[in-house]
Amino acid sequence: MVYTGMLDVHAFGMMAAVLLFVTTELLLFAGGRARLARFALYASRFGNMLAMIGMLAGIGLIYLGGWPLTTPWLLFSFVLIAIMMVVSRRFVRPWQHRFQAAVAGASHADLDALAGDRRALVGRAAVLALFVLVAATMMLKPELAQLT
Repeated sequence: MVYTGMLDVHAFGMMAAVLLFVTTELLLFAGGRARLARFALYASRFGNMLAMIGMLAGIGLIYLGGWPLTTPWLLFSFVLIAIMMVVSRRFVRPWQHRFQAAVAGASHADLDALAGDRRALVGRAAVLALFVLVAATMMLKPELAQLT
C-alpha cells in the first residue's frame, strides 16, 4: 500500500516535470514575449519542484523495494542523473539567471536572442534527453536485471 502510493507520487512527479520542461521549451520557442517568458520560467521552476518530489519518492522506493544500490539499472540511472546535474549546472543555470534578469526589462529582440542561445538550447535539450533516458531505464529495469 505504501509502496504503491510512493510509486504513484514518483511517477506523477517525474511525468509532470517532463511535461512542464517541454512546455517551457515550447514557450521559449514561441518568441520573446515577456509574458510567455515569465510563464516559461514559472513552468520550469514548478517542473524542478515536481522533479525533486519525484526523486525523493524514488529514493523511498529504493528503500521500500529493498533494491541494493549496486543494482545495474540503478547504478546506470545514478550515472545519468549525475551527468544531467553537471550539464544543467554548466549550461542551463547560468543562462537561466541571465534570462530571468532579462525578462524584467529586456526588449523582445533581447529575449529572442537569449531564448535562442545555442549553448543553453543544447544544454536544455541534453537535460531533457537524459531525463527521458533515466525514465526509460527505470521502466525497463526488469529487462536490465535479467541481462546481468
